[in-house]
Amino acid sequence: MKRALILTLLTLSSMAHAEWTLMLKNPEFGENYYVDLKTISEVDGVKQITTLQDFPGGKKEACKGDSCAYLTSSRISVRHIECNARRQRQIQFTDYDGQMGKGEVTQQASGGPEKRYFHWYFPPSGSFFEALIKKVCTS
Repeated sequence: MKRALILTLLTLSSMAHAEWTLMLKNPEFGENYYVDLKTISEVDGVKQITTLQDFPGGKKEACKGDSCAYLTSSRISVRHIECNARRQRQIQFTDYDGQMGKGEVTQQASGGPEKRYFHWYFPPSGSFFEALIKKVCTS
């Protein structure tokens, strides 16, 4: 519990001073993916970074099973990356009703691998998450 609180406080303080760098625009769905390169750090033998997904205006995201639809306008996540294994996982997220992590918080979560959205994930070729791993592991 104490670790989750510390991670939340660190994430909130980093969001206030985030310098978002656009990494990928998804023309098919209209999503934009950003990273804050200043947040790259080593934690428990893995790399950690803060990311922002900015969803198209007027759409919302929700997941059921392995498929997702929109329910929020943006999401700021803290992610772990294992460079040697070429995989990543989300360890914490906060969703906002406004673009670029602004507005009211609509949902937030942190936790371990028992939650589906915190499992390790091998990203498909050409995805934002593959680009994220390459960027973080070469930084």
